[in-house]
Amino acid sequence: MEKRAIIAVVISLLILIVYQEWLKRFYQTPPPPLPEKKKVEEVIPPSAALPKVQEAPPRAALQPQAAKEIRVETDQYAALFTSQGARLKSFVLKHYRTSTGEGGAPFELVPHPPGAPYPLGIQFQGPAPVNDEALAYSVKGEDLKLRGDARGSLTFQAQAPNGVVITKHFAFTGSRYFFELEVFYQGLEGIPSPVIQLVSAETPQTPERDAPFEGFLALIDNKTKREPLEEIKKGKTYSGPVAWAGFGYTYFLIALLPETQAETQLAVKQSGSAAVMEISGLSGESSAAKKRYTIYMGPKDLDTLKSLGKGLERSIDFGYFGFISVPLLYLLHFSHRFTGSYGVDIILLTVLIKLLMAPLTHKSFVSMKQMQKLQPQMERIKERFKDDREKLNKEIMELYRRNKVNPLGGCLPMVLQIPVFIGLYNALLTPIELRHAPFLWIKDLSRPDWESLPVTVGGWHMGIPILTLLMGASMFVQQWMTPSAGDPNQRRMMMIMPLMFTVMFINFPSGLTIYWLVNNILGIGQQYLINRMVK
Repeated sequence: MEKRAIIAVVISLLILIVYQEWLKRFYQTPPPPLPEKKKVEEVIPPSAALPKVQEAPPRAALQPQAAKEIRVETDQYAALFTSQGARLKSFVLKHYRTSTGEGGAPFELVPHPPGAPYPLGIQFQGPAPVNDEALAYSVKGEDLKLRGDARGSLTFQAQAPNGVVITKHFAFTGSRYFFELEVFYQGLEGIPSPVIQLVSAETPQTPERDAPFEGFLALIDNKTKREPLEEIKKGKTYSGPVAWAGFGYTYFLIALLPETQAETQLAVKQSGSAAVMEISGLSGESSAAKKRYTIYMGPKDLDTLKSLGKGLERSIDFGYFGFISVPLLYLLHFSHRFTGSYGVDIILLTVLIKLLMAPLTHKSFVSMKQMQKLQPQMERIKERFKDDREKLNKEIMELYRRNKVNPLGGCLPMVLQIPVFIGLYNALLTPIELRHAPFLWIKDLSRPDWESLPVTVGGWHMGIPILTLLMGASMFVQQWMTPSAGDPNQRRMMMIMPLMFTVMFINFPSGLTIYWLVNNILGIGQQYLINRMVK
């Protein structure tokens, strides 16, 4: 029975890995970093109120300007806005790079695929539709450089051909990944509610392909929606109270959060080589109205996402065993305060879990050892009653009773550990903390270990998976030491499992391989002690 439990673990892991590999895509070369522009600082003290959006001036007073770019730099990102459409042209995360080492370019969250609009555009539907992509906005404010709690703002204003005056007011804080957007529109009676666009490339342009595009993510009516690229291409529409909606990558998120969870219309589709999300409310009832949003563009850091209080942390997919994954992730965070190395943190977490599971593992090993001792008697009973199935089962159960052996004793403890294994798997697979985290010779704990020791043979780019080979060898030793109550053919088949796991772990993140290697080594030590105790 214990073997069946291990097979169940293998199948579960295979399903998870196949799903993750299915989501991966190839990426293009990253764009060059934003050129440094001459910065004009505008810092507003935290105590000062943000400037109010002024009422739209008379139409004659609005003078279109030539396209202008405004740079906003904070502690966390460098953003570039263009007055052509008052849209976001670039958003570079300063603390995350496209590859390991200092040579990696800062991570760009707003690539511009061919045929795709820039994000944060506005459209008005109805008899006189408006798309502000062609509008040249006037700008109030210059380049910003904000630090800490300092706050700053930009205001864009333009008049559409149908007379609608549109104002976009952005407010930023130096220490935060999110910023505020207020849309003010005025001009005609019965203006329908504007459609706000959020745009994402299908895949981030990273050479290491370490942040696959997950697709559309949203929290609608307190239910998490996840739509992969294949569904986005078909086009999807939703309605209901929206807490947040946007696009996710393995480690990053672009999301729009309405000020209130009122009845909202959502549509997601493909435009060129990009995914586009459009969000709108009910039709306006007056000639002037405002819409307020929070825009989050940053890492899927659990604490950062929780700080917004809108359930944004649910964008991280921990699976059905998230109630196990999240506490384990917080244990990693706690340990990291003292070690400064996530590789060491994984080892310490593995030791802790092994200690907590030691009673169950001990009971399983002892039960298997007892079953192994009864194997000769079971073979004699099978030979004696091979033609009487009912009598055979009765005698075997009597043998178990006399020797006080539970036939499920080796299986149930292993089954109880499966949720912990899967929870830890997701805790090590999904968090951004392991991305580009080094350990020993490993450059990135979120990537396979062979990538840290690359070799080129005959034009083929490969690597040496030292960690994976050690894991396979340790699993072979552990399997060899594990008592088996089955026939010799079954034991030989189970000895093939280390080879299967070694092949499967070739493309596993190094952090997971470290966990499995340390877990095997601790298991070997525990099995050695049990074999000495139970003769």
